[in-house]
Amino acid sequence: MEDEYFRKLKDYESKSLMMKLVGGLTVAGWLWALWLVFAPGNGLCGAPAFYEPKGFHMQEACNGELIGRIGGALAVFLVSLPLAGVWGWAFVRLLDSRRALAALAGR
Repeated sequence: MEDEYFRKLKDYESKSLMMKLVGGLTVAGWLWALWLVFAPGNGLCGAPAFYEPKGFHMQEACNGELIGRIGGALAVFLVSLPLAGVWGWAFVRLLDSRRALAALAGR
């Protein structure tokens, strides 16, 4: 009985660590995407979210840079979506492990 309890406890701890790691990667990806959109790229063009062309001579250069930053933010967000799915899956699995552990402990 105790061997099974400690095996389930170790399984619970490993799933908890996996959930924390995947959740941290997901949140880091989302923060990176937000930074790409809201932080100024360079001093001339400003942030993509608040972009207003300064003049015709800068518009073409700024458009290219801002499209690249928005595309990068979208790519980071799309890559982090499967991580969010794994994070949710790990959370559900962690709840199942917690219930099994509590049942085994007799609580």
